[in-house]
Order: sequence, then C-alpha cells, then structure tokens
Amino acid sequence: MSAFKAFFGGVKASFRTTLIVASVCAAGVSIAAVTLLGLSGWFLAGAAIAGAAGGAVMQAFNYLLPSAAIRALAIARTALRYFERYLGHAAALRALADLRPWLFERLTRADPKIALSLSRGEASARLVQDVGQLEGALVAQSNWASALGGLVAAVLLNLFLSPLAAVICIVGLSTLVGLAHYRFRPQTGAGQAELGQLKQGLFDTLPFLPDIAAYNLKGRFLDGLRPQETALKAARVQQARREGVPAALTLLIMAATLILIVATHVQSPMPMLALSLLVTTVAFECTGPLLRAMTQQTLFDEAETRVAELGDLREAAPLPDADPVLVYDGQVIALDRTLRLRIDGRSGGGKTRLIEALIGLRPIDDVPYLGAATTADARLFALCPQDAPVLNGTVGDNLLMGVTTEEIADTSPNDLTARVWAALEAAQLKPRVAAMKDGLHTWIGDGGITLSGGERKRLNLARALLRTAPILVLDEPTEGLDPMTETVVVSALEAHLNTTGQGLILISHRTAPRRLCSNLLHVR
Repeated sequence: MSAFKAFFGGVKASFRTTLIVASVCAAGVSIAAVTLLGLSGWFLAGAAIAGAAGGAVMQAFNYLLPSAAIRALAIARTALRYFERYLGHAAALRALADLRPWLFERLTRADPKIALSLSRGEASARLVQDVGQLEGALVAQSNWASALGGLVAAVLLNLFLSPLAAVICIVGLSTLVGLAHYRFRPQTGAGQAELGQLKQGLFDTLPFLPDIAAYNLKGRFLDGLRPQETALKAARVQQARREGVPAALTLLIMAATLILIVATHVQSPMPMLALSLLVTTVAFECTGPLLRAMTQQTLFDEAETRVAELGDLREAAPLPDADPVLVYDGQVIALDRTLRLRIDGRSGGGKTRLIEALIGLRPIDDVPYLGAATTADARLFALCPQDAPVLNGTVGDNLLMGVTTEEIADTSPNDLTARVWAALEAAQLKPRVAAMKDGLHTWIGDGGITLSGGERKRLNLARALLRTAPILVLDEPTEGLDPMTETVVVSALEAHLNTTGQGLILISHRTAPRRLCSNLLHVR
C-alpha cells in the first residue's frame, strides 16, 4: 500500500463514526422533508375540501394534529440539517487539517530532483484545489443516505395512495440514479491542470509588476496569460455542462413519474393524490446531491490520484557511506569542513548552475565537466543564493527557515533567540532589526518589500548562517554592499567559519570576500 493511502485511510478511519452520524442525520433530513411536504399537501387539500363542503364538515375537520406534526417535522428537519452539515464538514476539515501538513512534509523530504520538478503553480493546485476536492468527497459520503432516506419515506407514504404509486415512485427514482451512474459521469477533471498552469503563469509574472508598470507592458503580459485563462475557462464550461445534464434529466424523469401517477390515479381522493405527488417530488430533490457527487466522482478520483502522487514522492536517499566529493574536469575535491573553495569564471559561465547541481536543484549532467561521481545532496549545504526569496512574514519567520524542526525542539527559546541575534550581527543586520518596533516579530511585507535590496541580501545571509550544515555556500554574499559594510561582513563571516568549523564554497566577483578561500576552481 502506498504511503498516501495508508495515511489517508487512517485519517478517514479516525473520523468514520462522525461521518456515519452525519449520514444518519442526512437520512433523517430527507425523511423529515418528504414527510413534511406530503403531510402539508394532504392537509391543505383536505382543508380546502372541508371548507368547500360547508360549515359542519369544516368544524369536524381536525387541523390541530396535522398542524402540530408539520411544525414538529419542520423543527426536526432544521435540527438534523444543522448536525448533518456541522458533523460532515467538521470531520472533513479536520481530516484535511491532518492531511495538508503531512503532504507538505512529504514534499520537503522528497528527493529534490523530483520535488523541485513540480512548478509552484502545480504544487499549489495539488495542495489546495485537489485537497479541496477530497473534502468534497468526504462530505459527499452522506449523499447516499440522504437519497435512500428520501426514497424510503416516499415509498411508504405513497402506499397510502396505492401500491402502484409506490412502484412508480421506485421505478422513477431508480431509473434516474441508474442513468446518472452509468451514463453521465465526467471523463476528465474540471481544469485542475489548467488552473495549475495559470497559477504558474501568475507566479512568474508577479515579480515583474514594477517593470510592467514602468514600461507599460500590461497588455503584453495579459496576452501571455490569456491562453491559460482560455483553457481553464473551456475546461470549467465543459464541466458545468456535464453537471447540468443530470439536472435536466432529473426534471424530465420526475415530470414523467408525476404524470404517470396522476394518470393512474385520476379517481383517487385529492388529499392522497396531493400527498403522493409532493412526496415523490421531494424524493427526487433528495437525490440531487447524490447525482452531483456522481458527476464529480471522476474529479474526486483524479484529485486523489494527483494528491497520492505528491504523498508518494520518493524520499531523498541517505547520505552515502563514502566521503562526499566534487568531481569537476578531472579534479576531485573533498566536501568536508576543511573546504575553503572559491568558484571562479566568467559571468554566465555556469558557476551558479554548478552550485545548483551540487545541492540537487538540477541534474548533474546539466553542468558540463561535472563528474557523475559528484555527491549532490542538499543536506550537506547551507545556501545563500545570489537572488534568494524572502518569505511573506516576519523577520523571525525568515530566519527560522534556516533552523531544522529538530533543532527548534531541542533548543531552549533563549538559546535559539541568542543564535538568531548572533546570525543577524554576523550579517550586519542586527542594529536595523533591533531598531524595528517589533524586533524579530516585525512583518516585512510581501517579498520583504519594507527592506532594501542590501537588507534582504543580508537577511538571507543570516538565515544561511543559522543552518548547521557541514558546508556554507555563498553566491555573491556581499553584492550591493558598500565597502565599509562589506569589510565588516567578511570579517564576521571569517569569525563564524572559525567558530562553527564549517566549510565554505564561495562565488564572488568582489575582492574582499576572496580572502576567505585558499583554493580555486575555475569553471569553463
């Protein structure tokens, strides 16, 4: 059994009792609704006939008991509906509250070569839309009980008219459910893949909003997103049409069933005929959620398949027993804590690609001259990339991305705070953060918009310094800094390396940081 099926099966099992109670409530809602409308139809028709028959008949007509029953059924239906919705959605939401963190953890522990091949839009679509479909699938489990409750109530009440009316009701409802099940199930998803592509297009566009505004490129970028939007619209329209077919089918079969009941019971008492017609109508309405779930079953299955692919991603292999090495153009360089390596080469020559291959962000064979024996594993490195993203959160949120969950659990809050401030001091960002009103808890906005470019760079440097990996990888760590700040940062980096005993791989076109490295690798 796959990891996803085992986990999700356990989650569903833990909420099975709640979902069963929700199904019982759903059946009760249908029974109360069918009985309520049938009794109302019988009561209104009977009261009208009694009123037309004269005062004596009207005085003899007992309207108190039917009125009380109608009120009781209305209250029962409302109460049962509340508990059905509350219990069903509560169970589904709590189940997904367990599922989403588990999926995200699986994604972070997966082999980077596989996990990072998912675009941000695709990953978002699976974690949000597809998991949302699973919520719908869990809630829809009570639809069978709702339809069955409506059918049973309608058949029993139709017996007051005649057994034939009950048979006609059964045949009509069975025909509807059977046709919907075998003929009108959709064959494809409702644009989940298209939505992922559109999201990816938006993710790729958002960083360029200032440039779009400055160069008036709105039309060009909108034209670039239009094909994805058109594809998504077409998929959603197609799905809406598919879901509309069962609704039309319901009306047609219900109309035929009601006409047949009337045609075969023309001579029957009007109150009983009104009861039969109304309970049959409500029974058809009770099948509505079930029919919608049937038309969406393929969507539920596809969503579960896509989420399962995410949950079953292969985990990163353990570090090899052999000492990790970098093999480039015949050179073999040990990747250990004694390493002080500067990677040099012309701009665009592949220095950053080499680093990305080492960390597992791209295949090794994407980099010329990089040997297949090279150990590529992100766990060896603490990376400060040339253009690192900033989390939409607080200063502390961004910094703690460099600390593992195990370290946070094993470190006291005071010690962890001290480590954070030490990293900020080494990155020459401590005075700036200390001057903020909320300190480490200061919200820095989307993409760190409240910080300057140099401050964002140093924030990412501090995050890398917090990670206790064997080798620190710095890609242009002092780019954009003034000479005085750069000198202080380099001295702080040297002290940090001496204190932690970490190795260093450096890419820098600036002169000051180069004194940190004693070895040179030229990328060609």
